Amino acid sequence: MSIRNMDSLFEPGSVAIFGASLRPDRMGTQVMNNMAESGFAGAIWPVNPKYEQLRGIPCYARLSALPRAPDLAIICTPPDTVPGLIADLGARGTRGAIILTPVGDTVRQQIMRAARPYLLRILGPGGIGLVAPLAGLNASAAHAGAKPGKTAFISQSATVMTAVLDWAQQHGIGFSRVVSVVEGGDIDLGDMLDYLAEDDDTSAIIMHLESVTCARKFISAARLAARSKPVVVLKAGRSGDDKVYDAVIHRAGMLRVYSSADLFDAVETVARARPTRGTRLAIMSNGSGTGKLAADALQYVHGKLAQFSPDTGKRLRNELPQGLLLANPIDIGGEASAERHVAVASALLADPGADALLIVHAPSSAAASTGVAQALAPLLRQSGRSVLSCWLGGASVAGARQVFADAGLPSYDTPEKAVRAYSQVVQYARNQALLIEVPGQVPAHSVPERQSARNLVQSARAAGHAELAPAELAAVLAAYGLPLAGEPAGGNVQQLRIAMQVDPVFGPAISVGLGGSAGRVVDDRAVGLPPLNTVLARDMLRRTGVGRALVDEREILCGALVHVAELVADIGEIAALEVDPVTVVDGVLQVHGARATLGPRRAESSMAIRPYPQELEQEIRWQGAPLLLRPIRPEDAPAHVRFFSRLDPDDVRLRFFSAMKELPPTQLARLTQIDYDRAMAFIATRSGADGQPETLGVVRAVADPDNQKAEFAIIVRSDLKGKGLGNILFQKLLDYFRSRGTREITGEALSENIGMQQLMRRFGGTVTASQEAGMVDLRLALDLKTS
Repeated sequence: MSIRNMDSLFEPGSVAIFGASLRPDRMGTQVMNNMAESGFAGAIWPVNPKYEQLRGIPCYARLSALPRAPDLAIICTPPDTVPGLIADLGARGTRGAIILTPVGDTVRQQIMRAARPYLLRILGPGGIGLVAPLAGLNASAAHAGAKPGKTAFISQSATVMTAVLDWAQQHGIGFSRVVSVVEGGDIDLGDMLDYLAEDDDTSAIIMHLESVTCARKFISAARLAARSKPVVVLKAGRSGDDKVYDAVIHRAGMLRVYSSADLFDAVETVARARPTRGTRLAIMSNGSGTGKLAADALQYVHGKLAQFSPDTGKRLRNELPQGLLLANPIDIGGEASAERHVAVASALLADPGADALLIVHAPSSAAASTGVAQALAPLLRQSGRSVLSCWLGGASVAGARQVFADAGLPSYDTPEKAVRAYSQVVQYARNQALLIEVPGQVPAHSVPERQSARNLVQSARAAGHAELAPAELAAVLAAYGLPLAGEPAGGNVQQLRIAMQVDPVFGPAISVGLGGSAGRVVDDRAVGLPPLNTVLARDMLRRTGVGRALVDEREILCGALVHVAELVADIGEIAALEVDPVTVVDGVLQVHGARATLGPRRAESSMAIRPYPQELEQEIRWQGAPLLLRPIRPEDAPAHVRFFSRLDPDDVRLRFFSAMKELPPTQLARLTQIDYDRAMAFIATRSGADGQPETLGVVRAVADPDNQKAEFAIIVRSDLKGKGLGNILFQKLLDYFRSRGTREITGEALSENIGMQQLMRRFGGTVTASQEAGMVDLRLALDLKTS
């Protein structure tokens, strides 16, 4: 059901606590205390036949005695009572429940069956509940609450959640939502990411992850969330191939941390650090030793020290005593005053060669740390630049840390932690850039050859073969541009290994790294999830030592990775593939060894990321010439730019609700790189006079996580309007969403957009005035019986 009715959990008007108690050993006692002390403005209804009141609040004997159905029910009663209580709550109209009682699998299934007819959403069973500070809601059994903030925290561990709450209280960090998610429950990580992606109260997400059960749903939700706000992940448990989780987190545009210490620092970083525009760090310290510690830590994480400009050098020379080196890290002297701190920081913030600033301060008799912090805070806040700080010491710098916390500036207690935080900011920016980068094209091999390869593999499988014979494998690889050669030539030719294994959760995963005998000794692999394009393949290679070394051969190897990913997507009977060694000699890719294991055909849904749905391509005749209707691809970006350039300004305004002269790179990427699992965009395309593909029109829609409705938009090239192309594209979209069981197509348009309104009415939809001035709402119910 995904996010349906989840508002009942986070913004209830009334809360009933079943099993509320005064006994100190009862979970219901902690929950009752938390709710009574959280500042919740709605009605609190404890339910327990043993009490007439609890903490001065009237107590009810049973559900039927409540004034009305509670928006949210918190359940702390014995396991055998829970399924019946859920059924009764659903019948009365409750749509959200938090079950803190741990239950077994049998009772869990009974609970889910009881809730399903009423679309009643359940957090749990088990776990520790949730905290929503902005709503004054502490619906948890945690020992501590949380102050309001803009960061959400999701955890699959109750103990990790309580530890984070305790740490956040001490450090003055606030949260928008804190949620304990239980594996196998109704509300999972994908649901929470979907909800938080659209949550205006949340600007960043921290997630403690132990396991994923529904891979495609999780990745789809994670990519949606990461496009709109930072998502930081601590993956616990390194069982199985941990590099696959690395690939998932990387592909979704999230940031991974590797320890609980890093997680706490990530909370600080995400809550307070500003994005960086590059990788060059300026370091200033009131002592050479502490500055060098920071520089050493930066080298360890492969960071870059900023090189100061001549103008910055002049400013520093005027501010610093003679004898101090004007080099990064800059030592401003142990006797530096607060005024000198401000002057040097101002100069470094203005340097165009520095992307971020780290201030390292140790206690000094020359200037009190709190005074230094008070002097720096206004400058740093107003600069708009990425700034981090390290206040070394204990009690004497506690006041300085508090000043920075109050100013929303990140601070750390060691230079190493501060530098690790900076590397997290940089890595996150790289992952985000990967999400919006436009891939180039990879030459496609002929469809007949690939069909022959599929037939060959299916025949081998039907004959009971567990592996492909050498000649069969050579033919399959050749069909995908991977020619099998003889023994590798001698000399210093670098050997690589490309492989595919099926992960039990995320399905096929492709790896690349050192090949030959070296690859059996050194694990230099990077892992990626198919489907791949050249951008993603290039990123995989850059995450390996051998890939970073092979600069001239990199693009050829990118093509090989993309072809392997295409092979894996096309031929589901290949259970494992090893191509080793692979070399590039004189610009030619050569495969010197390979092995393919066969198995039952994988379902398309086994791939964590849905590949390009080629089966949806449709060739028609329009205006006396062939026209291809097909899903949009990342490689369509150049044609999409040309398409946009041929739109009249008024058509752009009607489609995007604002004037735009060109598509920003981020928006271009979002329009051409879509999630085929949840979103769909069909283009009408043909070859132009210059032989280049041209886009004539596009229709797109994004389904909500429940697949109940999909919101659409459509635009046709301005010189082609009125020729029926909009009708053709819209019908293609309706057929697709009807086939996947979507119940309604919705949209919005400016009141003056008569064309959109006529289109909707032509297909039997409705047009009604919107609550927003100058807008209309468009709705079309889909008749699923005809699908």
